[in-house]
Amino acid sequence: MILVTGATGFIGTNLMCALAEKDVYPVATYRHESNKDKIAALFISKFSDGKERFDKIIWRKVDLRNFPSLNEAFEGITHVYHCAAFISMAFRDSQKLLEINQKGTAYIVDLCLKNNIEKLLYVSSIASLGTDPNLNTIDENTPWDNNVDKTPYAYSKYGAEMEVWRANQEGLDVAIVNPGIVLGPNSPIEKTFNRVKNGLRFYTPGRSGYVWIDDVVFVMIKLMESKIKAERFALVAENWSGKSVIQAVLKACNKNDKIIKASKGLLYCLWVFEHFIQLLGLRKRFFTKALISTLFDKRTVNGEKIKSYIDFEYTSIAKSLENTLNPKSI
Repeated sequence: MILVTGATGFIGTNLMCALAEKDVYPVATYRHESNKDKIAALFISKFSDGKERFDKIIWRKVDLRNFPSLNEAFEGITHVYHCAAFISMAFRDSQKLLEINQKGTAYIVDLCLKNNIEKLLYVSSIASLGTDPNLNTIDENTPWDNNVDKTPYAYSKYGAEMEVWRANQEGLDVAIVNPGIVLGPNSPIEKTFNRVKNGLRFYTPGRSGYVWIDDVVFVMIKLMESKIKAERFALVAENWSGKSVIQAVLKACNKNDKIIKASKGLLYCLWVFEHFIQLLGLRKRFFTKALISTLFDKRTVNGEKIKSYIDFEYTSIAKSLENTLNPKSI
């Protein structure tokens, strides 16, 4: 029996649909009843017998910070897709990120070892890759440098990976995927796209790695079904600049508006201002120096390793953006 944590999240939801297409119906975790309703609606829209397929899923309400609730979800489980995570770049969420992403993964690892799970597939992020300032391209082998400041999210995902590698050292078969920014209908990045549609015209010049959701899910399932273990894979189809992405969004909206490059000095001014209002007790700050550096980082991520392990080709990012911005075109 398969367990999918974070089954109501973006990657988890798409994984659930892909498994259902293979007539596989796992134990799935959720936190809020309304999120289950969204998956039910998706199944009904995707499958002619969507309600019957949805009813075959075994749901378990859990909180990654609550060990007893997780313990109950592991009954009869042999394989685990660990997709659950908290995503935030805000400094104010540092503690929550560590509690859910790192400590929650430690709980998952402990329960995998306790229940003799056959394989754990962990969904990490390119945020947890190393950042050698002397390299223009980074990949799975780029070493983590503790002297380079990272975002709270990056620290939490790196810490979670360390827990997964602990499981590997104790005999559990594991594999890790490190997706870039994942594109697809209802993806988290759509919030940014909507801001662009509604008038946001500022961009930062850094590059980011992007990947299509179906590609991520395809790789996850292939890795789980294979004998591949003790490996991590950066999943990035292409690296696009902030300017290129915003221009693509505007083009899809039939807009030809001028866009403006945000300066690093402006963001540092915002960082100082947030420090000030935090000292006044008005609001906890969002920006970190690491986040600002990330927004201006022009290094690229190499996602080619996976191709030497499975038969796979990425979907182009131009096509992925088109499908994200216009789901009816899929």
